[in-house]
Amino acid sequence: MIKNLSHVSLFTNSLSKIKKFYVKKLKLKIIHEFKNSKSKTYGYFLSANKNTFVEFFLTKKKINSFNKKNHFRHICFEVDNIKKFEKKFINKNQTNITRGKTDGILQFFIKDLEGNIIEFHQRDRKSKF
Repeated sequence: MIKNLSHVSLFTNSLSKIKKFYVKKLKLKIIHEFKNSKSKTYGYFLSANKNTFVEFFLTKKKINSFNKKNHFRHICFEVDNIKKFEKKFINKNQTNITRGKTDGILQFFIKDLEGNIIEFHQRDRKSKF
């Protein structure tokens, strides 16, 4: 069963602008920084309170405000039992439950009927937040 909409994931060309607007102006809190193997930050997971989040990842591709496809990465729903929920999609899409590289959250991805990427995830004791 879906518990709630967890987050929307977007691309950005500037993490400093994201921090300036979402953290300093809107007062969202950075609860996780995505870092590569060289400890360079390439994304933020921001809390908007009550288990609602916005996720931003750095991209070098030019983002055009008139073409929202360039901003959008995926929508994520939090579920209460990821293994049970995955069974709904095994015959329709290839699914594979994995753990997030830096946050440890259980997750799998599918595409909806129009090709939009949908993530389903579940927090457990191994998740970082």
